[in-house]
Amino acid sequence: MKVLLAARRRSPRPAMILSGVALALAGASCQGGNGDDAGVAEGADAVLAGEITVFAAASLSDAFAELGAAMENEGDATSIEFSFASSSALRVQIEEGAPADVFASADLVQMELAVDAGIVEAPAVFARNELVIVVPDGNPAGTESVEDLADAGLRVVLANEDVPIGRYAREVVGSLAGGLGTGFEEAVLANVVSNESDARAVLAKVELGEADAGIVYITDALVAGEAVEVIEIPDGVNVAAEYPIGVVSDADNPGGASGFIDFVLSDDGQAILREHGFTSG
Repeated sequence: MKVLLAARRRSPRPAMILSGVALALAGASCQGGNGDDAGVAEGADAVLAGEITVFAAASLSDAFAELGAAMENEGDATSIEFSFASSSALRVQIEEGAPADVFASADLVQMELAVDAGIVEAPAVFARNELVIVVPDGNPAGTESVEDLADAGLRVVLANEDVPIGRYAREVVGSLAGGLGTGFEEAVLANVVSNESDARAVLAKVELGEADAGIVYITDALVAGEAVEVIEIPDGVNVAAEYPIGVVSDADNPGGASGFIDFVLSDDGQAILREHGFTSG
């Protein structure tokens, strides 16, 4: 199994435009992790074999690494290459011709754009996540709640607003402003000292003490362990992040891609995701 830091490129290909495409993910999402045909491109026989290239959101790094190892153990002829980055960056890379068989996004927006561009087929929601605030071990700034993000001088780090975790974080801040006043949102955004490329980059800033607080997925906080402390975001303003997955339209290994997705949706795959803090799709 290989983990790639950057995607390889091949010659760009024209996008296949699908007329009247609607992303009906609710109906296609996995039901009880039974591994039905949701998310499998029509006409592709699911065969767990050959080299499978998976482009996946950075927050899936640890869970998918374990999934990949389990799959490689099941299929002797299977080799899985992962490329982890922000969902928006990965979508653009696929559009520009980077070779991929599977695309797993951290939000519906990027998947909808991929479907509209004709580069991904039959996506299905396979996992969900939620947001938390992380502070460095020892909490030197004394942050105790989401309201404290507006404290003058607090160094806050978020992800760029064009990537899922950055957009989700700003949604949370905007929702809090509904009860705390518009001045709250302005104060929090004024405290932002860095906008990072993805959730893992936000987490790294906090772990290194280069920020007093950051907003990441709960799954990222679990990876950090004792390096950070977690402050929960109230359910009423938190965001339920949905993760869709689909076969890339011109995948070199569509059967392997479908096999990978089947495994992710299976009971075994869902169990691995839950171990890493995700909830079922």
